[in-house]
Amino acid sequence: MNAGSGSHREHQREFTLPVQRTNRRNRSLKDDDIVLAKLEDAGTDRKRVTTVDSSKIDEVLEVTTLTESDLYEIDESQYVRKADVDEEVKESRLQGLKDQLAAAESPETDELQREIKDLEARVDELTSFSSASEVD
Repeated sequence: MNAGSGSHREHQREFTLPVQRTNRRNRSLKDDDIVLAKLEDAGTDRKRVTTVDSSKIDEVLEVTTLTESDLYEIDESQYVRKADVDEEVKESRLQGLKDQLAAAESPETDELQREIKDLEARVDELTSFSSASEVD
């Protein structure tokens, strides 16, 4: 291509990973005095939980009418994580795309095929296991 021809094309490819929205829930006990007062109001002897311990509190929650939010500060947040991937479906889709590219002939498809091979090699490199002795 001539530098001045103005016919330069850019190839833009998007690779997406399946993700799913997930909730994360963190909880922390409220102030000791609040927790102990609520427990006493619910008929639980203060001596049963000498120190406020979340495992003991969880046991008490199972046998009283108190709710988790009575005793815990609860903070919920959302985050995104990679969803489970069906490897067979992924391989089938990739093979279909490779077959379509192989059937077409042009300088652009040759370039795409080279890029696919490079990407496959990179994926293999990133997902293969190496022992410490192989890395040294």
